[in-house]
Amino acid sequence: MSTSMTPEEAVFHAHLAAGRYRSGAAARRWRLVSHAWPHAVFAVLARDGLVYGLRFELQDYPRTPPTARPWDLDLGGPLAANKWPAGQNRVSLAFNPDWKNGACLYLPCDRVSIEGHANWYQQHPSLIWDPAIGIVGYLRVVHDLLNSGDYGGRRAA
Repeated sequence: MSTSMTPEEAVFHAHLAAGRYRSGAAARRWRLVSHAWPHAVFAVLARDGLVYGLRFELQDYPRTPPTARPWDLDLGGPLAANKWPAGQNRVSLAFNPDWKNGACLYLPCDRVSIEGHANWYQQHPSLIWDPAIGIVGYLRVVHDLLNSGDYGGRRAA
């Protein structure tokens, strides 16, 4: 690791080196595509074999939850709304390109989405950001959604 690395980036790298992240990566659930602090792009595998990119903003990691948006891994920019995951119930709520203009996922572990949702702490305690678990917690939530019965593939092009 570079000596110019911030303490936040050092914690991020420690989380990537830990067993929770490595076991998910070894099982092909997710992988780090790129990172240029304070951003990181991950690929997450859906049950139909499609891979979805997420670009995380990790400022003040892990004390402050990150925020993530669907990311086009080929074009290196925000994923077009017609390529977002589709589905019902939890999937359609979490992957809603109309929420905050597609800037984030509608999840309790997302920094932007948790604002104004104090009730989520009691309603969804397992989905709240945990700094001790770090990025793996967010990746796990997304992977679980993309591999649930609510997931219905990619939106119609």
